[in-house]
Amino acid sequence: MQSPSPSGQNSKHSDTKNISGLNLQGTSCPMAFVKARLYLDQKYNGDVIEILYDNTAANEPLIRSIQSLGHTIISHTKRIEPSVTTTQHNNLNPHSARKIQLNKAIIQVKK
Repeated sequence: MQSPSPSGQNSKHSDTKNISGLNLQGTSCPMAFVKARLYLDQKYNGDVIEILYDNTAANEPLIRSIQSLGHTIISHTKRIEPSVTTTQHNNLNPHSARKIQLNKAIIQVKK
């Protein structure tokens, strides 16, 4: 059995950072949820994850879906600083570019 580190995590992964991040800018649900779930499945119980994602109607169910998996939402900040300008549909038409605000969620992994 692994001995716990001072932070209470197993020494097996004590060399990892306290908070890791997942950037889902430009990704909408359901794919944003799929990517988040795959990422969270690779983490250990008790790990803390920061997820950045676009503040769009398509992503409204993202946090609720992550929570339904049993993970704990530590904090959820809506409409933080705008991301870089993104272009809808293609990168060839600069007139379709717009700023998309981000949401940030801090999640504790539960397994």
